[in-house]
Formats: sequence, structure tokens, C-alpha cells
Amino acid sequence: MVKLKKKKDLEEISAASMSDIAFLLLVFFMVTAVFFVKEGLNISLPKKNSEPVSFLRKNVYEILVTQDKFKMRNPSFGTKEYTDLKEFRNELNKLEIQDLPNKLALIVTTGDTKYGKMLDALSSVQLRGFEKISVRKMK
Repeated sequence: MVKLKKKKDLEEISAASMSDIAFLLLVFFMVTAVFFVKEGLNISLPKKNSEPVSFLRKNVYEILVTQDKFKMRNPSFGTKEYTDLKEFRNELNKLEIQDLPNKLALIVTTGDTKYGKMLDALSSVQLRGFEKISVRKMK
């Protein structure tokens, strides 16, 4: 006599608790993750009712940032034009500027100036030691 084996039904794994496990893992990784925060521009804005500050023209170093060049203007040396950032930084560092905390660096950009190029000019001016910096868009 031949005995036939009865097929056993395979039991399925219950997936009811999978969503709970996925949620707990998600919460775990969110809590333990480290988020890097990049520091933005450190800007101190004027007080609400403060008076406008005025500077003598000789104390203002105007830096025009365009798409392809940097221009720096001051009554003491006139206007100088630079084609790249390295040349601009070198010349800015060579300038002998007396009483630097009382000088103003005015960065002027055009409408088509890239954001990174304006930030390059801003960081160059900060590295040079200017404490009073203003940024405006050319009309």
C-alpha cells in the first residue's frame, strides 16, 4: 500500500506589527540623527527707531560686484578694477587703511550678480577687518 503524504499548509508571517516596527525605527533614527546647521550671515540690523548713520565720502570703500569683475572706489585712490577674486583680495589686503573700525565697506551688486560672488566680496571685506559693512543692489 502506498501512503500519500498530505501537503502541509505553510503558515504566513503576520505583517500586522510591521508598521509599528517601521514607525519605531523611524522615530529612533530621527532622534539619534545629528543635524548639521550651517551658519548663515552674521548680521546686526539697526534698532527700530534708530537714526541713520552718516559717513564721510573718504571713509566709504565702495565695492561694485558684477558678473565678471570687482571694482573698488574711494576718493583716496580712485577706482580700481579686478578681474578675479584672488587679485581683489590681494589688493584689498595691500591697502593701508587707517582707523579701520570707523570705515564703511559698501558692497553694491547688480541684478545679475551671482549670490556666491557677492558672498566672496563680503567675506573678503570681513577678513580685511571692516566692521561696518553695508550691502545694496544697484538701481
